[in-house]
Amino acid sequence: MLLEECEVLSNKTLASGLYEMKLEGPGICAQGRPGQFVNILVNPSDTPLLRRPMSIAHVNGTTFGLIYKVFGQGTREMSSWQPGHMADILGPLGNGWWPTDDRLPLLVGGGVGIAPINFLHQRLSQAGAPHQLIMGARSGAEHFLEHDPSAGITLTTDDGSAGIAGTVIDGLKAAISRQDNQAVTVLGCGPPGMLRALQSFTMSHEIPCQLAVEEMMGCGVGICMGCSVECRIDASLAQAGEGRRYRLACLDGPVFSAGELVLARD
Repeated sequence: MLLEECEVLSNKTLASGLYEMKLEGPGICAQGRPGQFVNILVNPSDTPLLRRPMSIAHVNGTTFGLIYKVFGQGTREMSSWQPGHMADILGPLGNGWWPTDDRLPLLVGGGVGIAPINFLHQRLSQAGAPHQLIMGARSGAEHFLEHDPSAGITLTTDDGSAGIAGTVIDGLKAAISRQDNQAVTVLGCGPPGMLRALQSFTMSHEIPCQLAVEEMMGCGVGICMGCSVECRIDASLAQAGEGRRYRLACLDGPVFSAGELVLARD
């Protein structure tokens, strides 16, 4: 983990409602791995007070990227940053996705959850590791990739304007159907409803699944305790004195096994 002054290289619209910011940060780039995030000081004053957590979306040399939506004051201010702006950034933080076995990885992203999934897609592609990518959005205007199942990229849209009409679960089913019974594992990130759907689908089909949760992480280092995530206690861990009902997304996550998460309803 580093506290690094990162120069904004570009900050522009990526797709409808989505922004992409590229920053120079050699230290974060050297240490960052898919699923990890950074915590950004938006303003040195106390408005807004808290840093903003953002998943790393890609790394190229000493440059890393963030993909974000404007939700409030902090992200609105970030969207106005011009090249040359120096950002105070803490990271990389969190655990990231851990190595899988010989199962085929199916990467599933939706909302701003596409950012860490995009980074994982990049790293697997660079390593020449087979995998499938499923991205969901409300409409085709929100996608920045092309629907190409033959190249391992499946897009879904709620309105049917691009890719498969439906949710990421429909895209996931389509991707699985193309695997000729090859064992798969699911790695996902997205809004709560999507995570619940992935959890339900993978557990009912006994498919290993790792989910990255989206929580508001005030400090990012386990001090504020604001990103607690309810988890099921494994009996063997409890007997060893290590079982916990709540874990912190910033330290223990944001990636968890789907089976251990207790995902709250809206």
